Amino acid sequence: MRRLFPYSLLGCTLAAVLAGCSSTPNNPSFNFDTAKTPSDYAKCIYPKWQQIKPGTTMTESKGHYKLLISGKIASDEILEVYKGNPNTRVFLYQRAPLSSAFGRNALETAVRDCL
Repeated sequence: MRRLFPYSLLGCTLAAVLAGCSSTPNNPSFNFDTAKTPSDYAKCIYPKWQQIKPGTTMTESKGHYKLLISGKIASDEILEVYKGNPNTRVFLYQRAPLSSAFGRNALETAVRDCL
């Protein structure tokens, strides 16, 4: 009986740690509203992100803009700009591991500067 206790404690601890790792990845890190049109906001933010991270790409589809900064495995930074009611909605997703967080504050600052 005493031998099972350390293993059950280890199992419970491992389950708790893994549960923390399974948080929803699709929730934005930040979301903002702006009175600018999606087009005006995209024209403001795109050159700033390109200056910080030259590999930034932007796509547009029916007034919806998406800026991507790709990492070695997946997109590390995603900015989506939608026409909301009444304001434009801006969603910033930051998925980079903590070790590659260089430049993240600059990207967030640029997002806020263009609001």
